Amino acid sequence: MQQEEELSPDELTALLSSYMPEIPGYRVLRRIGKGGMSQVYLGVQESLDRQVAIKVMSPAALTDEISKQRFEHEARTIAKLEHPCIVGIHEVGRTRQGLLYYVLPYLAKGHLGQRDFTQDEERAVEVLRSLLSALEYAHARGIVHRDVKAENVLFDNADRPLLTDFGIALSKRDSTRITTAGLAVGSGGYMAPEQARGEVVDGRADLYSVGVLAYELLTGKLPFQAADPLALALMHAQDPVPRLPPEKKHWQPFIDRAMAKSPDNRYRNAQQMLGALNQIAAGKRSEPLLDTGKVGVLVQRWWKPVASGVAAAVLAAAAIAWLMGREPAREPASDFFTVEDATPATVPAEAAAEPAPPPAPALDAAPAAPAPAVAAAPSPFANVQAAVAVTTLDYDPTRPGARELSAARRQIDRQRLSLPAGDNAMESLRAARQVAPREPALYRLSDEVIGYYTTRVVAAVGEGDDAAARQNYERAAPFAAEMDRLQGKPWLEMRQALPPLLLARLERGLEQLDADAVAATKVLAGALEVEPASLEPAWSKSVQLPKAGDALADTAAAMVLVRTPRAGTAGLGAMRSEVTRAEYAAFASATGRPAARCRNRLAPISLKKRGWDDPGFSQSGNHPVTCVSYADAEAYARWLSQRSGQSYRLPTLAEWTPLANYRGSGNACRDGRISCGSEGTVSASQGPLSPLGLAGMRGNVREWTSNCSRGCQRRLAAGVGWRDTPQRSEPGQNNDFDADTGFDDIGFRLVREVDAGELGAR
Repeated sequence: MQQEEELSPDELTALLSSYMPEIPGYRVLRRIGKGGMSQVYLGVQESLDRQVAIKVMSPAALTDEISKQRFEHEARTIAKLEHPCIVGIHEVGRTRQGLLYYVLPYLAKGHLGQRDFTQDEERAVEVLRSLLSALEYAHARGIVHRDVKAENVLFDNADRPLLTDFGIALSKRDSTRITTAGLAVGSGGYMAPEQARGEVVDGRADLYSVGVLAYELLTGKLPFQAADPLALALMHAQDPVPRLPPEKKHWQPFIDRAMAKSPDNRYRNAQQMLGALNQIAAGKRSEPLLDTGKVGVLVQRWWKPVASGVAAAVLAAAAIAWLMGREPAREPASDFFTVEDATPATVPAEAAAEPAPPPAPALDAAPAAPAPAVAAAPSPFANVQAAVAVTTLDYDPTRPGARELSAARRQIDRQRLSLPAGDNAMESLRAARQVAPREPALYRLSDEVIGYYTTRVVAAVGEGDDAAARQNYERAAPFAAEMDRLQGKPWLEMRQALPPLLLARLERGLEQLDADAVAATKVLAGALEVEPASLEPAWSKSVQLPKAGDALADTAAAMVLVRTPRAGTAGLGAMRSEVTRAEYAAFASATGRPAARCRNRLAPISLKKRGWDDPGFSQSGNHPVTCVSYADAEAYARWLSQRSGQSYRLPTLAEWTPLANYRGSGNACRDGRISCGSEGTVSASQGPLSPLGLAGMRGNVREWTSNCSRGCQRRLAAGVGWRDTPQRSEPGQNNDFDADTGFDDIGFRLVREVDAGELGAR
């Protein structure tokens, strides 16, 4: 029988509706969400024992191999995004049946749509700042989110908003697209007009969605609402942006520009939009930023003709006179100034009717003859209007390092601590230290940056998120050393907080005999540079813990501990080798169980009657028993359990597969017995042992598992047997077979749960 093929989309959909998906390395607990393109499950990552969210894509969304590969490529691109306001991706993969999935952190504090900020503009500004910071980072790397909405803004344990679900995002650098041309992907209530039309979009479509989200935060409802998607798309494309209530009208220019129908009329990028948001937060009206593109054109149009010294002097005098009579200007919406075309200034009628009085003649001057009338030459500046913006600096430019420290302050407020490159607080503070190493503000701002990361290190250690703890520590430690702040308050507070937290984790692992948890805590302590002496006596006691590969005290069979107990969950023991023919013979003699019908799975038709006691080839008592059905193996497990007082059973596929996934010698005949020149099995203990001390995991016979298919009329057997060939075998492969039939290359081994009390302290 060939290896099992991937199921069709219809079969996968039916499977998802009936069973929990099997994700290698994860224990799927329950479904927690469902969308148009995916289903979300709560799971536990077994290697780290942490809760995660597993998003399994709908089989109907990606129906062919090309689209699946494109999706995987995009998901891996998105997984590289590292930003404090973006939910990262732990892993991307496929299940055995071909379902695509990716794994994210599990954030249990809900999404933005479940909160009300209509009376809290300050908090709404914080949320929008975080989203714009995340989008600016993603857009700079060519990633367009395409589905910014309230449900995709989650809150972590520190109540910080994080942008998630880049699952339908596209890299604008990639000419291949997951979606078909002309297909609109996103959420209708937040979708930009060009996105609803299925056009190619860029980051300005995300900014439109942020504008919709801002309106929703301020009013508690979406700006456009309709009964069907088409009507909603038309409203986004044609209807004017609704007006905000009077008490929120200072937001209206910001909303209008963010939700402009044409992308060219919106904010150019997230950074510009963030600047407008900061003006609102500072109590200033959000105004459209000036278009500096017109400046160069007008300079060429007007300033070259007046390059002569006389004209320049006239212009300077006029500007000075104008400035002296003008009231101080408000701080503009940008740092640019512009010169724009304007209609000629009109002279009031009464002023034109009353000529100006002639100048008084000098006392000694002779009467002058009337001057001939001369037509006044048109002024080259008749159509020019000058606008001067005066910006007050928030630092003293004569003071060394003031500019860099001012930039660092703004970057800290916008949570640009270490990213993006070229515009973050760490770089600004390093630059300030070069020119002003003794400036008190340098120490204060450096400690603020360090404190941001050290607080998260301590929180992550307490929550068991070791990856986050290491990541934040690796950001903070070099910077603290470089800025000479290892004796600063934030760093010292973290150094004092870490040993008690790590010691508690070690003691908890010792109490539960969880060797994996203890080992992970030790690795983390090393990464965080915590001295082992501060974690005694638990550090030294941990070497006495039982570990995977230890032999179990079992009177009925030779058993090996293959998974240690962890977090209150029982461990797992497995038979060192398959059940032998002699062991099965004792069972058959004691119970009188008849032999099952035996077949050759590669040649279903056979005229020779065979059974476990005569499989058709020579065997001794220490060979693995074959020609036993799944039902026979189940009966043997019940008999052995009754006789020994232990609870033996067949392993699940998820339990069996990790036992076989290890690097072998590369020689199939040495590792087990895979069609090596003669028919039949070899001794069950023959060949090198696995890293956990198990024999026969790479050949000799396939092994029954408790998993089933097709209404449990068929059962799965895993691994490779002597009828397989090295060229057509994978250690973790499995196929389904008739549960009541035995096969001459399928045997079994049993497992049982092992609790911490059985192991005891060593």
